Amino acid sequence: MDSIIIFCAQYLYLIIGFIAGIYWLTLPKKQKLRMVLFGIIAMATAFAMAKFAGMFYFDPRPFVTQNIAPLFPHVADNGFPSDHTLLTATIAVIIYSASKKLGLVLMAMAIIVGLSRILAHVHSPIDIVGSLAFAVASGLLAYYLTNKLISKFA
Repeated sequence: MDSIIIFCAQYLYLIIGFIAGIYWLTLPKKQKLRMVLFGIIAMATAFAMAKFAGMFYFDPRPFVTQNIAPLFPHVADNGFPSDHTLLTATIAVIIYSASKKLGLVLMAMAIIVGLSRILAHVHSPIDIVGSLAFAVASGLLAYYLTNKLISKFA
């Protein structure tokens, strides 16, 4: 069971990115360009929000506070928010903008990444919830700004 948790916590994000990339390749040029714009806005916003929040909220990693060994080596820095969960959830939101079904599948996978990182003792639930919230908020902003930009320049 530990090996499944470790795989999901450390490597599932690569599969999520691969699936998103393959999906993007199947889109017509106009949708590809829209998704790139949406993605740039969503990723930049999500990571800016995360870095800003991380400056004001410090959540020690569970393996530090609970004096337990993580399932894989990890630096004992601020756990808030989870970068892996933020990345995968933001990818899911980007894909959701073009395919609700695939976006929901990828979001479920992103949640598995987050839960696995909790089970591996490298993140606490607030780290995961924060990342999911930042991903969704950045997607909403990206949706609004993408529509504004496209209507302005179309």
